[in-house]
Amino acid sequence: MVKTERMLALIDYLRKMDKLNREFTNKDASSATGYPTGSISKYLNEKLNGVYVSKQARGVWLCKGIDKLSNDEFVRLMSQSLQAKELTTEEKMYTKLIDRSLDAFTLALEVYNRPSLRNRVEAFTIMIINAWELLLKAEILKTLGYDKVFKKNGKSISVSDAVALRIQENDDVRKNLSNLIVLRDQAIHLLIPELQSRLSRLFQASVLNYQDRYLKQMGNSPLAGQSVGMLSLIIDGPEPEIAIIKENYGLQTAIEVESFLEKFNLESKNSSDNFSISIDYNLTLTRKKHKSDLNLSVGDSGENAIIIREAKDLNISHPFHTEEARALISKKAGKLNQHEFQAILYKHNVKGKRHEFHDFTDRHRYSQKFVDWVVLNLNQPDWLDKAKKQYKSR
Repeated sequence: MVKTERMLALIDYLRKMDKLNREFTNKDASSATGYPTGSISKYLNEKLNGVYVSKQARGVWLCKGIDKLSNDEFVRLMSQSLQAKELTTEEKMYTKLIDRSLDAFTLALEVYNRPSLRNRVEAFTIMIINAWELLLKAEILKTLGYDKVFKKNGKSISVSDAVALRIQENDDVRKNLSNLIVLRDQAIHLLIPELQSRLSRLFQASVLNYQDRYLKQMGNSPLAGQSVGMLSLIIDGPEPEIAIIKENYGLQTAIEVESFLEKFNLESKNSSDNFSISIDYNLTLTRKKHKSDLNLSVGDSGENAIIIREAKDLNISHPFHTEEARALISKKAGKLNQHEFQAILYKHNVKGKRHEFHDFTDRHRYSQKFVDWVVLNLNQPDWLDKAKKQYKSR
């Protein structure tokens, strides 16, 4: 038990270093985890070197990509020997359920992010429920055993049964899933374009709820290394008009939609964002436009005063991850190693106040403006040397 706790402390520490893109020593890792420095050195050199960590200098490491490993995968990797222990049948089944759940979750997001697919809302609903079903069944298998998941006839329990076993009745996560199941079962009436602005709020909540639950279960993010833009599903729009729905789809669909909206609106008022994400706009009185969602312009007359909502896509505004930014700078201005790159960030407080250069919504990202700024300044005498000197004396 103590060994496993230490291993989990080690992967937590490595994930933190990976997220911060910060170098660390054997002694640093030892202090954070309780392992002797000799054990840290052995684990890093024999188990992780060249795959998840790279040696920067003697006893100095940089971690990259460790978040792709779950807690269980990390413990198994670190415990491997020449006579590796074979997984039990239940452990193999648990791993397969988790893998299939993650596949369904990823596919749900990919489908929803393809506007050209006319049935993407229905496909998303089916896949996100499937992702939840498999994740919850994996939890049940691990905590309650095989017989709680599979019946004597070999069939597994339903998604509703799995939800009831793992999530309390008054939990907003359960309310969200119950609504999605209703949507799936009544897809012919409810999964129509006119409802998408309302449904997207349910979808967004379900995606974030899944991400939180997966993280608690596995220790790592389900979207490790992927674009945060995939998570953004919210679509704003006016309240659907029942009369128009009746004209386009018939009386029965109009009745079903009206009933669903009444229930949805009522539950939304009395529930948290775990049930349905509310759409809020941030209006900030600031000279820095990038810090607000709304920009106000004042014209000579009311007709010329406009409000513009600016949506930010990090893949456009800050498209480069750390290694990509460093490689691009090296290509344009000559080789820049990791230490020199970090020295520039440190001296000029790029991660602290230079929002136009750096973003950390999901991971460290850098803008084209940052790349151009570094390339330009590298031509200045002693600019890099001053950064390295200040970084060394920190």
